[in-house]
Amino acid sequence: MSTFTQARAMHAGLRFLFIAGGGLLLGLISNFMLVAMGHWYEMNMARSEYDLSDAFMIALLVQALCVVVGGFIGNWLYRRRRSKKSSEI
Repeated sequence: MSTFTQARAMHAGLRFLFIAGGGLLLGLISNFMLVAMGHWYEMNMARSEYDLSDAFMIALLVQALCVVVGGFIGNWLYRRRRSKKSSEI
């Protein structure tokens, strides 16, 4: 394996870690916030099971969007880090 191929594989793995880390981090943060808001909604605002099922579906959508946005943020951070390293050389 050439050094170019090894370096490329290392960068691909590092990029994947940034994307996965960003998605997981934002997903966990949104999960903690959504659990607290869901509990409050269930205790104070929900009138029936239909309200709770609607709120649950909205929470799933919000959390999925947060994971995707976290992945984009992780990718952006990786690109920013890589461009700073290449400008230092």
